[in-house]
Amino acid sequence: MMTDNQDFDNPPGWTDPYADLTDLTGDEPLPPMEPPTTPPAQPPGSPLLTGLIIGLLLIALSVAVFQLLGPDDDGTAATSTTTTTEDSSTTSIDPDSSTSSTSPTTSLPNGEPYQAVPPAFDVDRLKLITNGMRINDNDVKDLEFGDDADVAIGRLVASFGDPTEDTGWQVSTGAYGVCAGDLERVVHFGPYAAVVTKPGGNEIYNGYRFDLRYGDLSNEAAGLETLSGLTIGDTVATLKNIYSGELVEFLTDPKLGEIYEVRGSTSGSLLLWGPVEGPTNEDRVVGIYAPDVCTRN
Repeated sequence: MMTDNQDFDNPPGWTDPYADLTDLTGDEPLPPMEPPTTPPAQPPGSPLLTGLIIGLLLIALSVAVFQLLGPDDDGTAATSTTTTTEDSSTTSIDPDSSTSSTSPTTSLPNGEPYQAVPPAFDVDRLKLITNGMRINDNDVKDLEFGDDADVAIGRLVASFGDPTEDTGWQVSTGAYGVCAGDLERVVHFGPYAAVVTKPGGNEIYNGYRFDLRYGDLSNEAAGLETLSGLTIGDTVATLKNIYSGELVEFLTDPKLGEIYEVRGSTSGSLLLWGPVEGPTNEDRVVGIYAPDVCTRN
């Protein structure tokens, strides 16, 4: 009988089936149960999703920029900057003010004072005619519409002195017979108003109005009369007598009221016209006008 401690020999060719097993005494670590694996890679990103994200970022950026540069909550601009030049017409507004400043919409030419052009003439040698002013001097040309204004108005300055009023260049309203919207310059010598226009850029003497209501009857020009002898202040009876050989009619003008017209008996062309107090013989002639610039153009 064999005891527990008894050694015995293995039979020839026998091998220990447990020889390759790891020592399980507890002194060695346990072997891994399964081989480690490489963690799965992240799936590739979607191009559509990436584009959507970028688009949302751009929209958010645009909104932020608009809020910074756009109008305030009350609808007014945050700032206002205006650049102007001498010849431009602009309106600038101060965002902190309720007022605005505007330069003229039309650039008007400069109006230099007219200088006297000798010789001077006594008023009794100057006569009002349909197309200007007769000068009773064989050596000096009459003043006719279309003449250079420097010379024509210069003659009047030499004879009557400095103008009592000079409007400078302005846009016509039609008050002196120039077409509304055209440029005009009206130079007053007491009750006589010389009308200057600027067609094609040339300043020309182009009309007149002689009227009691313009005032300053102390000026030498107050003594002017027509070639036939009519002057402001004469009666309608005198008007009819002087122009008895012409057609004299009395009409109503929407702006001036009662007026007269003197027309050639043969041609029917307008020679002179102007306001009157009324058509009766006792009424007086208030003004003597040449045919309007606008009706002659």
